[in-house]
Amino acid sequence: MSVNFMKDFDFSKLDNYSFGGAVKPSPDQYVGEFLVHLGEYTFNFYERDTVDYSETDYKFLSNNTYHKKNILVVLESPHRFEYDEDNNPVGLAMGKTGNNLFKLLTFALNKSCLKISDGEYNVILTNAVQYQTSCGLNPIDRKLRDKNFIDIYDNHGGEEDFRKRIFLIKPRITINLCTGGRNLEGLRTKVSNSLIEFGLKKNKHFLEGNHPASWEFHGDTKNARIY
Repeated sequence: MSVNFMKDFDFSKLDNYSFGGAVKPSPDQYVGEFLVHLGEYTFNFYERDTVDYSETDYKFLSNNTYHKKNILVVLESPHRFEYDEDNNPVGLAMGKTGNNLFKLLTFALNKSCLKISDGEYNVILTNAVQYQTSCGLNPIDRKLRDKNFIDIYDNHGGEEDFRKRIFLIKPRITINLCTGGRNLEGLRTKVSNSLIEFGLKKNKHFLEGNHPASWEFHGDTKNARIY
């Protein structure tokens, strides 16, 4: 199984790696279907299925066949909830992030400017960087996460790895939900700039949104925004 295209990369050798962090990349996953009918959006969560990439194509680890068209949801990198106690990856968007995402995705999209043809779509989750840039710290050290993300993305083939996965998935729409981060450029902006460099157009091929971890506070869903 090919998780990504970063060959012979040792995450634990980064200058800002924190001891104890998971060193295995977490693969992209199918998480369900997205139905579009007369401009209204419905999301159905199904059993997760790992995306298995080759240099020229991809398949699903189960060998199941799903819909022909994909919608890609992008997060920045896997956090502590995405790994088990032995630091093996267990799935994307776990914990609060996943709870909010799957509960409020259609709510956020039905308020957005998204225009997409009626039909059935696979929903695939990906991290722009598939390594645990936060090193599993609790509480999270956002500065360390951003440094590791940017180091991988800029200096160790992370952006090219992301580009290859995008080009193989060929999403009809990409939704960039990366955290804004505390770097002046911001991780969400960094990823959106890459999408533009890849040839995608904002509001036609991709949208941005707040990170799902912020989508609901004590019943308040005002931050569940995709724009």
